[in-house]
Parts: sequence; C-alpha cells; structure tokens
Amino acid sequence: MSSIVRGAGSGPDNGIANNRVVVLFFVFLLFIALIGYRITAVQVVRSGELEEVARAERTDSESVPARRGEIFDARGQRLATNMPATRLSAVLAEIQDKAAFAAAIAPLIDRSAEDVLAALEQPGAAWVVLARRLNPEVTERIRALGLAGVFLDPEPSRVYPFGELASHVLGFTTYDMAGAYGLEGEYDAVVGGSAGTLVAELDGSGNIIGISPSRFAPPIDGSDLVLTIDSAVQYIIEDVLEKTIAAQGAEGGTIIVQDPRTGAILGMASRPAYDPNAFVAVDDASVFLNPAISFVYEPGSTFKSIVMAIGLDDGVVTPDTIHNDAPGYVEVPGFPPITNNNGRVWGDETMWNVLEHSTNLGAIFVAERIGRDRFYQRLTDFGIGMPTGVDLQGEEAGILTLPFTDGWNDVLFYTNAFGQGVAVTPLQLTNAVSAIVNGGRLMQPYVVAQVRHADGTTESHQPVVVRNVISERTSEQMRLMLESVVVNGTGTYAAVAGYRIGAKTGTAQVPSPDGGYIEDATIASIVGFAPVEDPRFTVLVKIDWPKESPWGETVGGPALAEVFARLFDLYGIAPSRPVEE
Repeated sequence: MSSIVRGAGSGPDNGIANNRVVVLFFVFLLFIALIGYRITAVQVVRSGELEEVARAERTDSESVPARRGEIFDARGQRLATNMPATRLSAVLAEIQDKAAFAAAIAPLIDRSAEDVLAALEQPGAAWVVLARRLNPEVTERIRALGLAGVFLDPEPSRVYPFGELASHVLGFTTYDMAGAYGLEGEYDAVVGGSAGTLVAELDGSGNIIGISPSRFAPPIDGSDLVLTIDSAVQYIIEDVLEKTIAAQGAEGGTIIVQDPRTGAILGMASRPAYDPNAFVAVDDASVFLNPAISFVYEPGSTFKSIVMAIGLDDGVVTPDTIHNDAPGYVEVPGFPPITNNNGRVWGDETMWNVLEHSTNLGAIFVAERIGRDRFYQRLTDFGIGMPTGVDLQGEEAGILTLPFTDGWNDVLFYTNAFGQGVAVTPLQLTNAVSAIVNGGRLMQPYVVAQVRHADGTTESHQPVVVRNVISERTSEQMRLMLESVVVNGTGTYAAVAGYRIGAKTGTAQVPSPDGGYIEDATIASIVGFAPVEDPRFTVLVKIDWPKESPWGETVGGPALAEVFARLFDLYGIAPSRPVEE
C-alpha cells in the first residue's frame, strides 16, 4: 500500500493564500494608481489653480487711490479741489459714559448731543460712523479730548471753496469720491482717474517680506478741468438772480450768459441751489438737478424771435411786411378764440411792430406764411425738441409735438407760434437766440474749455457749429429788429445808457398737471444780447412765479439791464454811443 505525500502549497489552504496575494497585489496597484493620479492632478492638471491659491494665501493686494483732478474757472480760480480729511467712528464697547461722550463730541461735528447719543445707542451695533470729511483742525480738537472709543482714520475729501457758487454746474462727489450731477458726474471717469494696485508677499505672521518680489501698478491720477465759466460772471448773475427773486417773492429762477460766437457758457446760475460741501444736508434730491438744462417750461413770447427769424429767412415776410390783426382773434374749430395779450387789437403792424408789441396774432400770421410742415422742420433745425449736447449731466430734450403724432392738434400750430404748447430748457432757448444773432450758426454749448491730463498733455475744446440755421443777412435784420424791441417796445426796461442792446420779453403761463394753466402763475423771462453791432453776450433771465409783477418786461428787464451793465464794466466794453446827459 503506497502512501501519497502532499507537497507544500497544495490543498485548499494554499489556494486561499494565493488568492489573497492576488487581491493584495491588485489593491497595491490600485493604491499606486490613485497616488499617481493624485500627484498628476495636483502637480500637472491643477498646478496653476493651486499655485494661485497658495499665492493668494501668502500675498496681499491693496488698492491705491488715484488723485481726483481739480476744477478751475476761466480765470484759474479753484472751484473744486482736494484736501486731507478724517472720518470719525466710535467703538461702542470702549465708551463707558455715552451721554458724556455725546456731549463732548457733538459741538465739534455740528450735531446735537441727542442725535449723537441716539447713534451710540443703536442696538446690536459694534461701532458707528459719526462724521465724515472732518478738516484737520476739527480732527486735532477731537483727538485732544482723549476720549476712549474714538477712532479717526483718513479719507479723501472734495472741497468746493466757493460753496453754492455754480453748484448746479459743478455737481459734487459722494463720500466714496464718485462724481454725481453736473461736471463731477459727466466727467467722473476723466476727473476720477484709475486706482492702482500694490501686491506684496507675506510671511507666516502676515508681514511683508521685504526681499520678495512685489508688483505695483501705479494709479493714474485724474485730469484737471478748466472751464469756460468765469467766476466773476457767475458771481454777478447769482447776485442779480437772488435780488430779483427776493424782490418778486418768486419761487426760483435761472440766468445764463453765453458767448454767441463760440457757444461757451460764461455763467449759469439757478435758484434754489445747494452747497456741494454739504450735499447730505439736502432733503429734496431734485435740488441737485440743474434747472438750466434739466427742467422745461413754455417760453411764451421769447419764442417769437425764433419764429420771426424763420419767416424772414424763408422770405415769406420782410421787416416791413404789413399785418392787420383785426378783428383781434383767430378761431380754431373746437377751441376758444386765440387773442393778443389782454385782447388788444393793434390794427396794421409791420414785423418790427409785431416784435415790439409782442402780438400773438402777428406771430401766427408769420407761422401761417411759413406753412405747417416747414414751420416744424425749421424749429427742429434750431434745436427745439432735442438736447443741445452740452457737456453737463442730466440734460432734457424739451417738448415739441410734431404734426400728426400723439398729442398734436390743429390749435398747437397756432399756439406754438407764440411759445405755448412747446417746452424748452433755458439753455435751448439761449442757444437758439445766440444762433439768431451770431450770423446764423447754431453752436454746441459747452462748459469745459480744457482737459489737462496728469501726464502733462492738454486737450482744448474747439467750438462746434452744429448747423447753419439762417443767413448772415437774416441775422443782421433780426439784430436790428430785436434792438427796436428795447428802444421802442416791451424791452425798454433792459436798456443800458450808451449801449446797443437787443432783447425779446416773454410772459408764459404755467401748465397745470390737471390740464390747462395754473391761475395767477407765470414765468417772467427775457432773453437779450449785446452789443448789437458785435454780440459778445447772450443772456437769458427767467423768474419763476413772481408775485409782485407777472410780466417779463418788468421783472426780467431790469435784471437783464443790470447783468449787461456789470458785464460791460467787467470786460471793459466801451459804450456804443455817447451817453446822453
């Protein structure tokens, strides 16, 4: 009987062992594969991403603010500049006696102690900002108090040295130094510049490693603006405007001075105004809007100068064309009869007389001769119903309803002839009259004469002729006819002894939101130019809701005369003729 001897590794136990080895081997291979995948993913596939993460953890990036450009007037006076300032915050946990803290701080920041205390007692607050843009003197006085919980940190500050002067033209900057309204808003990207960036490597404690490479993209400082606005002119018109509003008990008003030869705005003032240094104190944000470009109104009889210029230029009337306004009204089916002011009938009138007397029926006579379609085409040529393109923020287009569009009807053709049912901005009307008296060129108005860049280069504004609207001959005729309004007509209050002045008055009704017009509410205005032989200035005076007198000639005329007299003196313009004793 033979015996069978089993070799090592044979049998069931060895088979199990072999299977375990195979499994372990494949597990090992899988482990190696995972490690390889991980290494590849980290070092190859995600290397760029992870490098950025690591760099971000050991680097610090800081924005470097740019210097905001300054704004100068035509004489080099700073109208907007920058000064160091401080923000005052209070860390509430460090203040033991909040009432005493408030009483000490309040007088220095122009707030009441009660107001400051209320801020300190806000529930859940860790700290509060109590004041912004504090000047260095006030900052030092606060620091000298030695109060616990006071935190003073620097912040940029925009300063307007002349306060309210030209506030609607300038606009302001927010606490973040972002431009708002006026030039600050329109030229924000130019004046504001571009912030720079500093990137540095940090050690484990967060300190900058001095020998490590750092990157610095320097800020690009903002550009300075040099304006066409003359601060001396601006002071004159703001002074005259305030006196006129006060004398008339009026709601507000606007005065504009433009150089008709170039379109440059020498002065632009409106009331009510505001102090851009204290913009946060303004409760009604509509005060920030510039009434000279952002509010529209019915121009009334001042508009007749445009209608007459079109009629002369189209050859449908001459200065001596006769019109008889009897029986004193024009009938339009479905509407009340249209009459002259106070229903007066003048009989035979030349076109000189139509402007001198400011007759509505005479203006309608000219418009009918022009013809409806041509009439509206020519008004748009003068820029009525469209923005002037002035370089200020917030300009409105005005309202000119064209034939057979929504809201137009037959009576509008007649009322538009004497400035009702059409709405303009004060600047639109000023610019149109400048075109009438400057030889017929509609200019693009502007307030920035130069942009001075931080790199030393300068961009200068060149006057832009939008289009020619009337001929030189028509312009000459209109200068003489508008001079006659001052000598013989409704503009006599605008006369200045020794000087030749032309003007057109207007007394416009104020439309009611409910339809029709507001009773006993008018806008008294006059727009003039001087000297007649070589116009240097176009000036508009507009007074809103005067109480003492409703008429453009008696309200606006004296104001216009004072503005012209002071402009002649300021610029050394000699009289046109000897002054009679």
